[in-house]
Amino acid sequence: MVNPWIEWQRMIRAGTMLGETLNASQNVVEHRTKTIETAMTDPLGADYVELGRMVTEKGAAFGAAGASLSRDWFAMQRDWNAQAMALSQMMMGKMPGPRAAQAMMARGQRLGSAALASGVRAMTPIHRAATANEKRLGRRR
Repeated sequence: MVNPWIEWQRMIRAGTMLGETLNASQNVVEHRTKTIETAMTDPLGADYVELGRMVTEKGAAFGAAGASLSRDWFAMQRDWNAQAMALSQMMMGKMPGPRAAQAMMARGQRLGSAALASGVRAMTPIHRAATANEKRLGRRR
């Protein structure tokens, strides 16, 4: 059985993480734009460590997010397939009994819960990288 309180907390967490990530990203882009500008005007005084981080950390964060989504979606695909099979049988005129109907309802709830949890898990490495960069670059000012 799906706990609506937990689902509500996940929705709030997902929204909070998205807002924090967007805010942190804006601050990081602002700081790094100045770093790029400095590198263009004074190549010898450029911060090459920071310039090198700009791409590699994104690859790591988005790679971890993609791997998380792949694992979650593969697991959810099993429920989707079972649900599609049950629905196709209903479309052919075979109505489910109480046990089959209950299984369909449980799969639907599980899919909704899994989709929300998957989004939060996928957002975590991106959020972690963006907010860590914001803190690190904020200390340099």
